Amino acid sequence: MTAATSTPPTEAAASRPDAVAARVRGLRKTFGSTVAIDDVDLDVPAGAVLGMLGPNGSGKTTLIRMLLGLTRPTAGTVELLGHGGDDLAAALPDVGALVEGPGFHPFLSGRDNLLRCAAAEPRLDGDLRAPVDAALERVGLADAARRRYRGYSLGMKQRLGLAAALLVPRRLVVLDEPTNGLDPAGTRDVRRVVADLRDAGATVLLSSHLLAEVEAVCTHVAVLQTGTLLVSGELRALLDADAGGLVVSTPDVDDAILALREAGAPSYRAEGGVAVPPGSLEAPEIVAALVGAGVAVWEVHRRRAHLEELFARLTEEDA
Repeated sequence: MTAATSTPPTEAAASRPDAVAARVRGLRKTFGSTVAIDDVDLDVPAGAVLGMLGPNGSGKTTLIRMLLGLTRPTAGTVELLGHGGDDLAAALPDVGALVEGPGFHPFLSGRDNLLRCAAAEPRLDGDLRAPVDAALERVGLADAARRRYRGYSLGMKQRLGLAAALLVPRRLVVLDEPTNGLDPAGTRDVRRVVADLRDAGATVLLSSHLLAEVEAVCTHVAVLQTGTLLVSGELRALLDADAGGLVVSTPDVDDAILALREAGAPSYRAEGGVAVPPGSLEAPEIVAALVGAGVAVWEVHRRRAHLEELFARLTEEDA
């Protein structure tokens, strides 16, 4: 019996600074009268780790499904690893995906489920046990490999879905809420896997509600709100542009925001209180406006940029 073989991902495209692993233009998806995605333009740079952010119902999963050819757009174009339109299926052997949670046979063990997935991989032949065992080890399921899937916890099911996406080297890995149901150790494992994928030259697209995790692992972000792309780009550049200003520590956050906006200073919720962007009012004027409105002020300090604050500002401004 021959050993299983796999074809490594092509890294030539990723070496070009203008290369993209995926691109959508004018993308729109409606379900009856409901607009799920509205005229989205987005590039996923080759070799990047792009975090797709947005509240529930913002359209993240719908966009991912259209990108993978699982849902047909109402309008617009999709390009995936150089393939577009009706040719998206040709790119799928180079794509590993975990979308809307994994689906496996409940009566089979985790390892047997993964062997069935491996048998369907066009890049694998011969003895499938080695790549399956390697994938199980990679996601921390080696000790539970022979347990039936129906006995797996939610986190273990997520790990098995991730293992299926990583059976062979991929040029693009798409992970929809990969840390759903995982404990802190499992979340660290996913972070490690994402870092390994990036080091190997793969592009990673992940959606998540855990902004701290996105900030820790992603190089780029895209923020969606009610089907509209609010902003996208390199994470560090976006945070640098959002830096500066003040943070007011106060127990009266809602009253503080109202008072500052009435005084002509845009503001929004931030960790520890209320953030005030630079260029509106000086610190003494901000304190005076709050004290005059009867708002308790505990502390005022210069602000560092965080993804959570950027996300809050963008989604609150668009609400």
